[in-house]
Amino acid sequence: IIKCHLNILSKTMSDQIQKENENIDSALELGIIKCLHDSKRLSEFPHVTKNGEWLTSEHGRWTAGFFVGMIWMSGMVKDDANIYQTAESWAKRLESRSFDCSTHDMGFLFEPSMVRGFNITGNKYFRDNAVQAAKSLASRFHRKGLYIPAWSPEEDLSYLGLAIVDTIMNLPILIWAGRMAGDQDLCKIGNLCAETIQAQHIRPNGSTYHTVDHDDETGAISSKGTHQGADNESCWTRGQAWALHGFAKISIMTGSKEFLTTALQLADYFLNRLGNNILPPWDFDRSGEGQPRDSAAAAIAASGLLELSKVSGDITYADQGRRIVLGLIDSCVDFEHPDRPGLLMHGTVDYPRRSGVDESIMYGDHYFMEALIKLRYP
Repeated sequence: IIKCHLNILSKTMSDQIQKENENIDSALELGIIKCLHDSKRLSEFPHVTKNGEWLTSEHGRWTAGFFVGMIWMSGMVKDDANIYQTAESWAKRLESRSFDCSTHDMGFLFEPSMVRGFNITGNKYFRDNAVQAAKSLASRFHRKGLYIPAWSPEEDLSYLGLAIVDTIMNLPILIWAGRMAGDQDLCKIGNLCAETIQAQHIRPNGSTYHTVDHDDETGAISSKGTHQGADNESCWTRGQAWALHGFAKISIMTGSKEFLTTALQLADYFLNRLGNNILPPWDFDRSGEGQPRDSAAAAIAASGLLELSKVSGDITYADQGRRIVLGLIDSCVDFEHPDRPGLLMHGTVDYPRRSGVDESIMYGDHYFMEALIKLRYP
């Protein structure tokens, strides 16, 4: 009787996993269809939806790499040379941006587009553009404060010494490029900036400050707070997700136990605040009824948790990543309207400025597709 019950339980679990995998495959296929459709019909890079359509930019803002990255991933899943050609043509539109020294977003722009393109094709064109992008990023390094300011003071003078936690996601391209080009300074800058973020942006309880402002002359900290969160002492959810994912990734690249410990601390805080929910609030300290949710933060965290599980050996993080992904499929993917722009609904770009609230966002779509692929093609 016990053996019979065990067999029934085993079959039930197997059937459940099969059903879950079918749901993951369906979401991935829909993402590929939407991405390739956009690659043919759009003339500019998509950023965020508004009134049922993508807002686009020829410049690509800081999100163009995610769109190119989705095309590359589509080609990987389909093993289709034509899709790779499409990805290559979109990636080449970013070539001039490799010399952009005005932003910290060079990893966001060039890792999904050029590094991924090089890893897939071996084409040195992609490698060389990504290395140049890393050099442009390194040019922003403040050698006294050991940080990289996020944005250009030409936009706003208050940005002169302002560092943000998101930068952790832009540092792996420095280490990658340093190894590719034999430039130890690039690797050193990547490590030093990660150590600064670790020391300055992360609170003892594992939550994060979005912003840390510095004196531009001395590099000393002048204040800590937020730009997109609820208030200076709150925890902006997507910033926490960026930190979780970024430290998991950089711990893999460097083998640093200290970075891994930080990634685990960040993940535990995220998961404890998320609880049994799938969609986190836009800020963990604004979780009441009627507050917008952020599916993009959930997708970024899920992809990071899958990375963290591999480097830590703790399958709990993979289980949580899978749980979040399956919940996003159920709550944020519109299978009934495949022509609707965007894959993942219910993202929030910048709630304090009421920008991109309850929309599809390019980085949400990218990291959601990345997580789907990690689950099905480990």
